[in-house]
Amino acid sequence: MVLLQEETLDRERARLEALRQREQDRAKRYMNSKNRIGIDKNYLDKQIEEKRQLELAQKEQKIAEAENLKHLVQCLDDSEAAAQELKKRSLNEIKNSLYEQTTQPKNNALGMDGPLDLDHCGPSSLQCFSGEDHLYENRKKAQQEQTKLWTAEYMVAKRRALDDERKEEQDYANYVLEQDRIRSELEEAAKRKKADEARLRQLENLEYARQARQRKEHEMEAENEAQRLQSHYLQTCPLLTEDTKFATNVNAEHRFRPDHFKGFQKDLQRKLYKENDAVVEEKREVCNREAESEANWARYQAEEMKQRMFAEETKQRMLVEENRVQSSILAQQKEELEQKKAETENLAPIGSEFFMRFGQSCR
Repeated sequence: MVLLQEETLDRERARLEALRQREQDRAKRYMNSKNRIGIDKNYLDKQIEEKRQLELAQKEQKIAEAENLKHLVQCLDDSEAAAQELKKRSLNEIKNSLYEQTTQPKNNALGMDGPLDLDHCGPSSLQCFSGEDHLYENRKKAQQEQTKLWTAEYMVAKRRALDDERKEEQDYANYVLEQDRIRSELEEAAKRKKADEARLRQLENLEYARQARQRKEHEMEAENEAQRLQSHYLQTCPLLTEDTKFATNVNAEHRFRPDHFKGFQKDLQRKLYKENDAVVEEKREVCNREAESEANWARYQAEEMKQRMFAEETKQRMLVEENRVQSSILAQQKEELEQKKAETENLAPIGSEFFMRFGQSCR
């Protein structure tokens, strides 16, 4: 296998050297101005031939590698067959030895190396069986120590996992409590912001209603003042307060002289005044109705604001109650965890006496 790798490296090194030499030759030809223009047919033929030779070399290399791999597989198969044959032969020898031992009579075991020393050996030392285990006690002790070590490691890992689980549960409970606290603070801030906006909107509506009412009052006062001035002018104007009989036609009392018209008669004037008063009264009623409508709208807005604030307060109370219930549930879960922890800690620890009888018989 090492020789095959060295041959492959040598071929690769030779290929790289040839490629480098071709690149140098090509650069020299390019630098030659006489041969640079046109096609170098000889060099192209040489390149084609080199490519063909390279392909043939690669094919030969692949064939050689396949032959080497086949030879290696054949060697492995032969070695495995030889190992199987050796194993089979040893098993046959063991079987023949066992068969020969079964054909021999009893108490005909072979002696150990050297003569027996009867001063140091008892009757039970006359035979030595190949199945005796002289390292049983040491192996049992080692197994007990290993079992103790495994049990201690398992207990430590279990205790560490239990502590990690308790820590995760405590962290989660703290996270939930902190989340509830932050949510309550945000909801309280949102509630205060909504209440401030509602109060500000209510004040703006009241201010708009007051300004509209004040504007209408100013308009009504200006209109009343204009009507009062007009009435005073009509009553004190020299042209309109002259004697109207001067305009009456002498020949026909029911006719007036257009060139001497001095105003309406008293009855007609009273009629006109009554009509004007009726119009003024109608306008006053319209203004009163508008003022009453504005007042009703303001009362509606105030009532709606109260209902909205009441709904917000009810929602906040429900959220507070829900948070309180969640807090009580978390507190109960925490108490249950502490109770389980106390019950677990109250269990008796596993002492060294627990491992003393490992590997020993119950009798």
